[in-house]
Amino acid sequence: MSSLIRISPAEWDVLNAVWDQAPATASEICAALAEDKEWHPKTVNTFLTRLVQKRVLRVRREGKSNVYTAAKTRAQCVRVESESFVKRVFRGATGPMLLHFVERATLSADEIRELERLLKQKKKS
Repeated sequence: MSSLIRISPAEWDVLNAVWDQAPATASEICAALAEDKEWHPKTVNTFLTRLVQKRVLRVRREGKSNVYTAAKTRAQCVRVESESFVKRVFRGATGPMLLHFVERATLSADEIRELERLLKQKKKS
């Protein structure tokens, strides 16, 4: 997945619905999004078309319906988006970004232990 691919916030909403439901028809995706969004089905179809053009989703025809599946995993998209975010907002500096979020986050004891484990592992390598 190229770092040049930009996924808009609305496209992320659609992608999350596809990842949660795949394979899914456009109607099923619209129904899943209807709980949180008041989007017209044509709006959802526009986002689906864009995501297919960006090669993030795949589409196949089944009868009268288009069926969508992910061409990229959630982890792949998150990786590209997070790398882009770090470059844009923190000028590529990961340490200051982590400090920023840890200072402001409300973390559970389990999350703190996991962070400590990851930091110890990083220190060894």
